[in-house]
Parts: sequence; C-alpha cells; structure tokens
Amino acid sequence: MSKANIKLQLSFDLDIEAPERLLALAHEDLCKTFSEILGAMVFQGLPTVAGKQLAKAGARIAAHHHHLDVRSLNARALPREVLIAAAPHLTDEELDKLAYQVQGKLPELPDALHRHLRRHALKLVGDFRFLPCTVSAKLSSGAPAKLEGKLNLTNGSVLIGERDRQSRLQANQGAIVVEPADTGVQLEATCAGHTLSGPVIEVSVMQLAAHRDPLIQAWLRNPG
Repeated sequence: MSKANIKLQLSFDLDIEAPERLLALAHEDLCKTFSEILGAMVFQGLPTVAGKQLAKAGARIAAHHHHLDVRSLNARALPREVLIAAAPHLTDEELDKLAYQVQGKLPELPDALHRHLRRHALKLVGDFRFLPCTVSAKLSSGAPAKLEGKLNLTNGSVLIGERDRQSRLQANQGAIVVEPADTGVQLEATCAGHTLSGPVIEVSVMQLAAHRDPLIQAWLRNPG
C-alpha cells in the first residue's frame, strides 16, 4: 500500500446570508447544523472530484480529512471584563475561545449572562487550578494563626494543608485573608464551617475576578 508524500490543503471562506433562526444558535450548534446541511454531497463529493483531477497527473488521494467552522458576523461582542467576571480561572487564549464558543443569542440580563458564561467556561476548562497560599485567621481560642493551603482558582475554595487541617477557626470573625504566593494579592474569604479536611475557606468568584491578572500569571509560571 503506497504512502502519502504530499499534504494538500484547500481552504474556502464562504460569506453566507443566513436566516435569523441560524444566527440565534450557539457556536457548537451552528457548526453541527451546517455540517448536516452540507452533508456527504460536499464532504465526500469534493474529494471525489479532486481525486479525478489528480488522477490526470498520476496522483491519488491516500486519505482525506475535513474541518468545518462557522462564526456569526453579527455576533454580539462581549467586553473583556464580563468574560473575566464569569471565568477568572481562564488564560487569555481560553477567554478568547470562550467568547468564540458562546456566539449566538445571549441572555440580556446581566445575572443570566454571567451564569451562562460561567457554565460554558467550566465546560471549557473544569480542571482545578491551584496556587499555594497562606490563610490568616483567628483560631477558636482567639489566637491569630497562619494556615498553609492551596487556592483553587476554578471555584475559589481553599484546600488547607495537612499540617493545619485540625485547626478550628473562630466563628463569625469577619473577613479572613488569603494571600496566594508570589502575587502580592490579598483576598477576602469566609469560613463556612469545618470538615475532616479542615476549615472550609471560600473566596468568591468576584474576588478572583478582581485580581485575575496576577493570579493567572502566577499560575502560568507554575501550573498546579
């Protein structure tokens, strides 16, 4: 069986006037719809026609693959800060990808739009992204303490290190300070109680978004 020794790529950009019902589709659904519309007539037909032309030069198609992408030219542009507010754990490139994927009809109300973007962001990158951190809080005895842990940039939770998991924090002590390493950032957090894994420390997504740039930069230097 002969092996391919040339890679031929053909690229066509088609500007299409489409009905409004298609413009309302999300990016993934839009791509799926156009793939179904074009179907085998295009995806199998073009290699067949190309193969006949190549045969005239004594060449043949050993294998072929296709790639389809569709984007709306009327898509609503999302401000960067709106994307970051919903997905502070994403890198710049991932934020661009998120904006691309949610093209289509978007919720008008800010809260609904935030939830929509957050859901798609977690679908895009749902893995936990950790930064080492120090938690400054008061123990149940009233004594100040610094606990070692890891801040989860994906959801704002703090995983307390094994050394400090038995620590009991004072109830209703107000804001707790979380300092991610090598960022110069101080985040306000709350304690939602205690489990076998230690105090349940939580930083809001809003807090993460407000300091997103130094947090992401620190994570990129040492992904964890």
